[in-house]
This record gives sequence, C-alpha cells and structure tokens, in this order.
Amino acid sequence: MSKKKEFWLKPLPPNVPLVKTVVSFKIADQDVGRPPAEVMKIDEDMMISFISINSYFNGLIMGDKVVKVNDFPGKASKCLAEILKGEKCQIEVLRRKGAYPASKERLAKVGAVVKKGHACFLVDIERAPNVTTTSVGLKLGVMKKRGYVTKIMDDSIATTLIGRGDSIIDMGGDAIPFNDNYTDTFVREHLSKISIGSKMSFLIERPIILELAKEHQKYIESITYEDSDIEMAKDVIDIGRTASNMHFIVFKKMAPPSILSEDVRREKKKTTNKTTEAGESNILVSTGSTVNNISSDVSDPEDLKPVVTKSHAAGSSSDSGGAFDDE
Repeated sequence: MSKKKEFWLKPLPPNVPLVKTVVSFKIADQDVGRPPAEVMKIDEDMMISFISINSYFNGLIMGDKVVKVNDFPGKASKCLAEILKGEKCQIEVLRRKGAYPASKERLAKVGAVVKKGHACFLVDIERAPNVTTTSVGLKLGVMKKRGYVTKIMDDSIATTLIGRGDSIIDMGGDAIPFNDNYTDTFVREHLSKISIGSKMSFLIERPIILELAKEHQKYIESITYEDSDIEMAKDVIDIGRTASNMHFIVFKKMAPPSILSEDVRREKKKTTNKTTEAGESNILVSTGSTVNNISSDVSDPEDLKPVVTKSHAAGSSSDSGGAFDDE
C-alpha cells in the first residue's frame, strides 16, 4: 500500500507563531450596503478568507483570525455583521508574527496582483541583538520572478517569521529579477544584508484556502527536489534556468486565438507557391517544394535495359497473379 502523501503547506505555517493584534478598521464607503459575500468573508474557524479590493488596504490581512469585534467576542456571523455596519471597529485578531499589511504603492511598484484566496503582506526580518547566528535560514526555489521557500533552517534568523511555502515577491521593495545571470546574485546580496545586521522587508504571498494550498504545494514540489539538501552544480542550474527563461519568453509572446473567437471559426485562406510565410512572431516557415535531381552513370539512354516490375504481393508462378499486380 502506498504511503499517503504528506500535506505540509498549511494556510498558517506551523513554525510561525500567531500574535494578538488590535486593528482599527472600517470598510470602504463603496462597500457599505453591498452583499456581505462581496465585501468580506470570515470562515467558521474565524479566519478572514476574503476582503474586497475596496477595503483591502484598510488594516486587515487575509489570514487574520478574528478574536473579537468592539470588545464583543462572538461567532463569525456576528462579528461580520458588526463590521459591515460601516462604522470604525476595534478588531482583535491573531496574526502571523511580524506580518503587517502591504500598501497599494508597494504592490504597484513590483507589479504584484492580489489573487483571490491568497494572503499578501509584508514581513520585516532582521537579526536580533541576542541572536548569535548569521544564517538567514532560507532555501529558495526561484522561478518566474518569485522565490518559493522550500526549507526553513532551525535556530536561524527567519525561523519564526517565514514559513515553508511562502512566496517572496520582493526583497526590500525590489522585485526579484527574471534574469538568469543576476537572480542568484540579487538574492544572495539581499540576504547577506540581513546576516550583517540590516533590516529587510519581504513582500510575501501565501495561499490561505486549503485547495489552493494543495495546488501550490504540488507546484513547489515540481520545481524542487524532494530532498532539499541536494545541491546541483552551478553550470547545470544555469543551463536549466536559461532554457526555462527562453521558453517563458517565447510562450509569453505567443497569443493563440480563443476557442470562442470568431477567428477560429473563420476558414483560413490556403496559400500556394510560397517559399516562406511570416507568422505573428516573425518566425519564417518554409513551404516550398524540394526537387531531387537523380543522375545515372549510363551515358547512352539506348543502353538502358527495361526493368520488369512485379508486386511483392504476387503469387507463385502457377497463380494468376498478386492482388496488387498491374494489369
């Protein structure tokens, strides 16, 4: 019997403690009177799993766990009803240690898009005065301008602030570059600043819906080794990253028509007698015929002997002939 696959990516990372935080919050004026499902969702376990884009930057973070609203603890429905009145509320939540809301300007600077079912927040990381280690303690799998945290080292600087499965979008306000010749250098330079005592803010994204977390785990496992202690040679990493980047650039420029597009239903005109055709991406495709000239070593055609052809499907000498013989 096969061993059941471990599900290690939790909506709230087990190594990061939750801290009680009081937030002064008010939904945006545009959200007042709208249906609750379009403004905010508080799950039965009291986790905030949705905030409308209008109220997204007002102080709460998706992934916060509501403890009470205006000093009145209650069920999710009661807390949500109090918030949706549109008045300023004092909301006590359990929040990831070190996390605080990302600003609209920070997201816009690096081109980050808020995705439904994902928490997006900031975390400040620095080496505390009583910490003797200089190891940040992160192992990252960098792909498509994101650093996916694949391992957290124990007793390191980031142990209780970053969780396995977090996606780092930027470091210190600088987006992780999509450049195979500079990505490693960029990451090492920024992490080394933390090692020598500087503070670094990370913009982090993490799925907080269980199904999305499972899909995210599958993706991380597909781009990393199961044994994260295995190190690859730098030239192998460079070759793989170069190939990945080239494919990403090519496919990003390709814009195939939708299956619902009228262009798909429209019959394409047939082209003939062309040696090349230019595609949308300026790729030249040869469509001309190739002629093979066959020469003979017999100078006088009169000396050529007639060739008798017979099908391999012919029968024996006593048969009337094969089914594929010429008549």
